Amino acid sequence: MAELARCYDGELEVYEYAAFLNGRLIFSEPEVVGDRPAHGSVFTLEGSAIVSAVKAEEDPEKPGIIVRLFCGMHEGDATAKLVFAEPVHRACICDLRERETEELAVDGATVELSVLKHCKFITVYVE
Repeated sequence: MAELARCYDGELEVYEYAAFLNGRLIFSEPEVVGDRPAHGSVFTLEGSAIVSAVKAEEDPEKPGIIVRLFCGMHEGDATAKLVFAEPVHRACICDLRERETEELAVDGATVELSVLKHCKFITVYVE
């Protein structure tokens, strides 16, 4: 079966630039250092979780945003606390279809999340 799939897909063709052009093509742009201040951000993340997506809510009737985080730790669990630039009215955990499943406690502009286990993710809706 694998052989049939390989025949169907065909061979992978790879091209390589000439060696004398590689330096000019790859390194033609100056290196940019990311040193912008955090005060212009919608929120900051405290903890070891990783933000994988920030987007508008799919439902146009809802004014909030969706923040998706995951635990990228090789071993152990991750923590996450979202500190927003403005006060948060409400926050809740959602499933991947962005249906609300559980309300979260909000302390002013801070939303503290439960511990994320190894290789797990969480989707948060925030207004």
